[in-house]
Amino acid sequence: MDKNENITFLKKMLSRFISYKRLQGYKYRSEEESITRFIKFVEGFGLTENRLSKELVLKYSAKRPHEAPRNHTNRVSDLKQFAVYLNENGYPAYVPTASKYLSSFTPYIFTHDEVSRIFQATDRLKPNKRYNGFVVYPVLFRMLYGCGLRISEALNLKVEDVDLKRGVLTIKRSKYEKDRLVPMSESLNSVCIRFYKKVHKNSSEDDYFFKNRDGSRRSRDTVYGRFREILWESGIPYCGRSRGPRLHDIRYGFCCHSLKEISDKGIDLYCALPVLSTYVGHSSVRATEKYLRLTEELYPDIVKKTEDITSYVYPEVYNDKAY
Repeated sequence: MDKNENITFLKKMLSRFISYKRLQGYKYRSEEESITRFIKFVEGFGLTENRLSKELVLKYSAKRPHEAPRNHTNRVSDLKQFAVYLNENGYPAYVPTASKYLSSFTPYIFTHDEVSRIFQATDRLKPNKRYNGFVVYPVLFRMLYGCGLRISEALNLKVEDVDLKRGVLTIKRSKYEKDRLVPMSESLNSVCIRFYKKVHKNSSEDDYFFKNRDGSRRSRDTVYGRFREILWESGIPYCGRSRGPRLHDIRYGFCCHSLKEISDKGIDLYCALPVLSTYVGHSSVRATEKYLRLTEELYPDIVKKTEDITSYVYPEVYNDKAY
């Protein structure tokens, strides 16, 4: 192959690779853009060989000035997966090593009292002629906490997705392109019924459940801005962009509080993890385990309860011998 044929082949392999990943349930949008940038780099560099050499891959993988560690790790990781795919399909490619990015971020876990104050603040919102947020936010924030939803999942809900007879939400094409059913508590379902009667008298099944007055989808940026105001009204200090509290921390709070309640009922936490993982739409139980660690840090008594329950499983050891 000449260099033009090599580039054409790489583009064709990228298209197949993206299709392969999406068939597995991944959206793979940012990753596609990342690998496309690599191919443009290769095109400018000049690919005269029928392979991706170590020199070429390492040149692209080198950390750039002022590049954030997380962005660098993601960029190299995207290329690594593509290189592995190329090798598996008979095209020699050097596989770079992606350094593990260790985030120092710690989510803000709201206390039950703070959650209550947030709800009270939304209930005090005043009517506005242009916007219907004073009606929407009391329900939206209760749903975010009561179901542990991502903000995008809540804002994408259509009227047809909210089954008020059974009290079940249908979350469609969420993260990893997965659908799931999310049961609501009776109290939250009652709140949604009152909201529906007030807002959706003349709505169609295809209307957004948390729509604006003109029927359009409510913007995440608008919700984020309102959230800052609600924090202020709730007496909860906002500590900055990197320290929060963030809107997504409401989801963290739901998971940690749920695990605490599960523990209080004497249910084994690790047996409950797959259920919680499915409920909140995680790709694996491993993704949910971080909430367990946070819960143990917040409620040390959970560790003791777990030890009390399982202590009989492990025998006492004296002088290196079990009795």
